[in-house]
Amino acid sequence: MPQSMLLLLMLLWFLLSLFCPGSGQILVARVNEPATFSCDYDIPKKEMANYRVYWQKGEKVVQTYVHGKKGEDIFHSPFVNRTTPIDLTKNLSVTILSLQVADEGIYECIVQKMVGGQYKRVHKHDVKLSIRADFSDPIINTNKEESPFPTWRITCSSGKGYPQPNLFWLNNGKELTSHNTTIFQDPTTKLYDIKSELHVNQSNNFSLTCLIKYGDFQVSANNTLRKDPVTVATFQPLIIASIVISICFSLIALILCLNRFHCQFCKQPEDGLYSDAERPTVAATEEEANELVSPLTHVESTATSEKTASV
Repeated sequence: MPQSMLLLLMLLWFLLSLFCPGSGQILVARVNEPATFSCDYDIPKKEMANYRVYWQKGEKVVQTYVHGKKGEDIFHSPFVNRTTPIDLTKNLSVTILSLQVADEGIYECIVQKMVGGQYKRVHKHDVKLSIRADFSDPIINTNKEESPFPTWRITCSSGKGYPQPNLFWLNNGKELTSHNTTIFQDPTTKLYDIKSELHVNQSNNFSLTCLIKYGDFQVSANNTLRKDPVTVATFQPLIIASIVISICFSLIALILCLNRFHCQFCKQPEDGLYSDAERPTVAATEEEANELVSPLTHVESTATSEKTASV
């Protein structure tokens, strides 16, 4: 093999080892759950005293093993009381309890062995930790505004998730342009909340999907804007009301007529058609009777004299 080719391969190997370590793995875990990291290395039991092991994140010591010593004094504060001791029987693994977003990053396991009175690195293993917090199911709220013209104002919101999300409005797979989208990250938990607003001018039924993507995961919710039903005018209630009112008036008129007839019948005298004021009076004494007879006699005498004169 030419020397130039050998040098090129060595340079390529160096770059790969520098930027893409062959000894490594990717671990995805949820917030508030434990995560176990494996160093992928075993120490012979008879040689435990000749080894020391460090788990660290950058310059922060997560957990350590030194034969005959306790390493709690050099632990970085975020990991105190949050890690288990290194398991010497299971690939020098360590577990971080109750993960937080701040725990995300690259962890290194470094194994050193005493050789000739000095510790030399004999193994290095990287683990990339990705934190995931599932967003809540999106909530879609709709509000129809009639002024100045019919417009649907729609909002979609979700929260308590990680990593940073992206929100998409879809109509039958076609992306729509949102009116306003806001993303908020809690300064303590580092979790995200997201809310987006969409305005739609639509008179027909309209299907919407609110899609939220975060990392390799996603959540979504669907909603359909339904056209207002057309109100058909009907005269049936008016007809029924008119009939009822007519019947009521007819009954009232009939009752009034019957009541009037009954009152007139009650006023009829029992012994004739005359009332007490029209009935002829009867003389109470003989003198009154004679006074009534005298005018009649005078009338008859006058009539007889007229006949005689004419004869």
